Amino acid sequence: MKKICMAEELARYNLDGKWNDYVGVQKEVLRVLRKEEFFTKEEIINRKTGISVKINAKGIKETLGTGKRFQMLPKTLKKYKIATIKSLKWIIENAELIKDDVENIHEKNGYNFAYFRGELVIDDSVLKVRITVKKKIGVNWFWIHNIDQKEKVPNYSTHP
Repeated sequence: MKKICMAEELARYNLDGKWNDYVGVQKEVLRVLRKEEFFTKEEIINRKTGISVKINAKGIKETLGTGKRFQMLPKTLKKYKIATIKSLKWIIENAELIKDDVENIHEKNGYNFAYFRGELVIDDSVLKVRITVKKKIGVNWFWIHNIDQKEKVPNYSTHP
């Protein structure tokens, strides 16, 4: 299981004082990800299914969006969500497919969804990461990810 240190992951972004400003968070995270060339043309292939997924800025902006996507989350979940962004490629590669070709009730004849679930460790917490993928003809796009804290496991600590 992949292990992450929250402080190290959050240090790359300048988010102090911005946690309640989801637009400010979006702008800063996207600025850093572009600078680090996070968005590439390469497709991420899920090892278990062969399904390929691309990540673009629109998906990151959506996952850090209004309401329960980011804006209204408790600060701890906001931090977890940001800290997992750089690991999304690894999560997609190793995730379990939960449901495939789920009908999009919001936009008929547009695209369907696929839902994946993966796990990783941040500090001493095992997290479940749920990823939603938009399935379009020719390419599948990362759309949003959610975090559920599964359990605290002291021996998983990413700190010495």
